[in-house]
Amino acid sequence: MPNVSVGDHELSYSFNGVDDREDGLTIVLVHGSGGQLADWPVAWRSNADMTRLVGLTPKSHDGGLDKFPVYAIDLPGHGKSGGNIHDTVDGYAKEIAAFLDALNLQDVFLVGHSMGAAIALTLAVEHNPRLASIGLIGASSKLMVSPAILEGLQNNFEATVENIVRYSWHKKTTDFFKQKGRQRLLEAGSEVVYSDYLACSRYDLSDRIGDVELPVLIIVSKDDKMVPADASAQLAEGLKRCTRIVVEDCGHYQQLEETARVANELTDYLNGELAGR
Repeated sequence: MPNVSVGDHELSYSFNGVDDREDGLTIVLVHGSGGQLADWPVAWRSNADMTRLVGLTPKSHDGGLDKFPVYAIDLPGHGKSGGNIHDTVDGYAKEIAAFLDALNLQDVFLVGHSMGAAIALTLAVEHNPRLASIGLIGASSKLMVSPAILEGLQNNFEATVENIVRYSWHKKTTDFFKQKGRQRLLEAGSEVVYSDYLACSRYDLSDRIGDVELPVLIIVSKDDKMVPADASAQLAEGLKRCTRIVVEDCGHYQQLEETARVANELTDYLNGELAGR
């Protein structure tokens, strides 16, 4: 995977190789707590023909995202990226802003999951000039983190990860996804996951969401136990231009549990709300 220098460190990212579009729209994907770019479906961030060849593109996936340049990033200290982890969402938001500057990306549809959604919303509140819109998956203007989780991530890491996994995925989701999710959190390690959850516990934009001028897409699951659907509903009510989609039968990782549905919703939004903007 390619790297780009940001300050005194390098950030790792993937790129699907699609040429710049006439409308200039580019998608950038930002993962959540303890994650990495692999938390995004392969079919979204890879060459379309290759993923279909090896059977990684769902049959119900209409391929609309394949027509957009798509970047997915490892946050600093995550995956293959260098740099230091942060304990505030603002810290990570500055890293993403620097990434967009380093690659000179314009008209960005910044899509974030969970903590990544908090990062995207932070950049929108700050009126980052490179953004055309943001997509928020599993999002709220304030993330509630139990003190027991923070304590457990420091002192009883593996058992706490088990609890996080138990609450993150829908009961109908196959064990494959749950095992992969567990594995990635354990590999990230206690320090990274704790710092990310601490950042989430400190995040609160409730009084600032009215400052967002950009159009916003929110995708939520009514069965999400990590970020309840009513929290996203409150967020949507405070935004000036918002489209909110509720996905059935999945938990907190909507982009993995309902890959085709969420991809199609993103595509419809890009071709509808953002077309001819």
